[in-house]
Amino acid sequence: MELDFRKLYVTKLFDFSKNDEELIFEIYERLSALYDISVVDIENSPYSKFKSQDINFLQEPKLCYRITTKSKTITFYLFIVNLVGTSIRGARMTDKYDSLEVWGLKEMNEDFGFISINKKKLADRIAGIFSSSTINSKENKNFKDFYVLGSDPSKTMAFLGPERKEIIKSIADEDFKIEIKNSIAGLRIPKALSLENALIISKFLEEI
Repeated sequence: MELDFRKLYVTKLFDFSKNDEELIFEIYERLSALYDISVVDIENSPYSKFKSQDINFLQEPKLCYRITTKSKTITFYLFIVNLVGTSIRGARMTDKYDSLEVWGLKEMNEDFGFISINKKKLADRIAGIFSSSTINSKENKNFKDFYVLGSDPSKTMAFLGPERKEIIKSIADEDFKIEIKNSIAGLRIPKALSLENALIISKFLEEI
């Protein structure tokens, strides 16, 4: 069921801080200028298919945007996710939101199994942690700065075609995390919610 965003302000945003509310509205308005966007129930998104069976209650999507390009050819989903801080013992520190992030999901037309992609850090190279990968290094010299794991090497290679490699290399934040679970692609930037991150994830999901 599609939800009226202004009504949602009262029914679902009352726990957010004033600054968070303003940022959420800013993101919505900016995306509305680029795409057709609506707020939908999380149950009407690919989230349930993508999430781990071990639900992490400290990472909880609070809002879901269903986004479609103006040409009506591509649809993807953005989630405003609540990450709650924990104490040393793992107890919940507060009933208020600790931080917010934006995550994105897109349903693909092909099953790629499980794939994980992130950019290598300097410390990783020094430690030699990323000495192996599911992709053939001789065929992917231009992708050597990325750490790739996949459940099926042939499906991983099928996903990492030349065009997708360039899209991944163009992601404007180096701390991104890409995960593919069967036919659903996800992108997370593990940083505080921002308009810039929402636009980065939207661009990636539109192009991938």
